[in-house]
Amino acid sequence: MIVGTVPKQVEYALMALTEMQEANPGKLFPVRELCDRHQVPFDVMSKTMQRMVRVGLLRSVQGASGGYQLIRDLETVSLLDLMEAVSGPVAAVNCLKQCGCARSGQCIISSSMRRLNEKMSAVYAELTVAELVAEDDPVERAAS
Repeated sequence: MIVGTVPKQVEYALMALTEMQEANPGKLFPVRELCDRHQVPFDVMSKTMQRMVRVGLLRSVQGASGGYQLIRDLETVSLLDLMEAVSGPVAAVNCLKQCGCARSGQCIISSSMRRLNEKMSAVYAELTVAELVAEDDPVERAAS
């Protein structure tokens, strides 16, 4: 079991945003090229990019020479914002994502799990996407 696992959609979003952050402003990124370069499934990456458009991180340009463009400063986007945008509510345990667990009336750890979730969310909210992608080692990326 991996505690605090980041969903694949968030990993794919970070891959795309890292590349976009490093590129010339205004550059368009076709999904197919991102998928080929990073060896990720087209359908998941495409949905992830669309979700980032809906929350105003990216702009979509249609057509043969279209693609996605970064339109927001990643210094203003927290990891929590990104996670919720591409994969939904963040929860330390599944029961916190649901609208009522079968054990909610007699659960002895629900308060503890809520506190854990608040702490995790606070950490994710403090970390900007710009800070996160800036820490990537270019040599490490070139090797993968």
